[in-house]
Amino acid sequence: MNRKNKVLKMALLEFLQFGLVLFIISFLTFSIMHLSPKNPAELWLMGTDGNVGMISEESVRIQEKVMGLDKPFLVQYGRWLGNALRGDLGISFSTNRPVTEELRIHVVPTLQLTFISLVLTILLAVPSGILSAVCKESLIDQVIRFFSFIGISVASFVMGLFLLWIFSIRLNLFPVIAEEGVKGLILPVAVLTIQSASRMTRQIRAIILEQLNESYVEGALLRGVSYRKVLFGHVLRNSAVPILTQISIYTGVLLGGATIIESIFSINGLGKLAVRSITHMDYYMIQGFVLWSALVYLVINLMTDFISRLIDPRIRYGTQ
Repeated sequence: MNRKNKVLKMALLEFLQFGLVLFIISFLTFSIMHLSPKNPAELWLMGTDGNVGMISEESVRIQEKVMGLDKPFLVQYGRWLGNALRGDLGISFSTNRPVTEELRIHVVPTLQLTFISLVLTILLAVPSGILSAVCKESLIDQVIRFFSFIGISVASFVMGLFLLWIFSIRLNLFPVIAEEGVKGLILPVAVLTIQSASRMTRQIRAIILEQLNESYVEGALLRGVSYRKVLFGHVLRNSAVPILTQISIYTGVLLGGATIIESIFSINGLGKLAVRSITHMDYYMIQGFVLWSALVYLVINLMTDFISRLIDPRIRYGTQ
């Protein structure tokens, strides 16, 4: 099989895997509505606060017919899947608005938070992790490891509340409730960046140290190759794919919604939307959020695989 056919076969296989995983997730997510003891039609009639008095059985049956819940499970799923393929994920129980519209509105703050936090995390973690590995057991390494340990150990809600108390209540520099603009993003971005950069720094340090302990490094140094050339020409190049994988993982986590941070700082992002949907048992909204999260992870994995093949020819041609 020539190289072109092999690439096409791999692309087709990945596309089929993508569709299969998304189909399975959508099926399992849709099944939640039927596994739950709560009746979606009754929840719809109760509204957001659930305080509407007694609801007659006749009203529930009528609403079930309107929502298509009187049909067999597979028929319901088939209709929902057909609508979902056209971009219609149903109507939110709690807001009475289309799920796609709710996701579109709430994804913007999450995208802003994710992009800024991810860029700062990469700028801090990558050089810190490399420096810590290269200067192993030195004072620089110990300082970096100490601060990264602190960043990992402190829970996100503790750090968020502490920063709110210091900078919003005591110093009155930032609003307690995040507002639009850069000023409202500084504190939540700081919390996400500190925690993400702390974890990524230690992971990158481990990746670089693993490469530095390989026999090819010692062999190159014994042949007279400079340490700088070995580091930048071989070690960092061989570490690029594992580091890229770590970055993709954090991207998926952040795009799924930083639930705790968004709740603490009252940011109307996807994380806060998910919490509210679960609280109100908003099944269609929960299904939409799970599908969004799954889609994000799958797309990021595909992009990571594609970039990894560009970086490492062994992955590209399946020789590894």
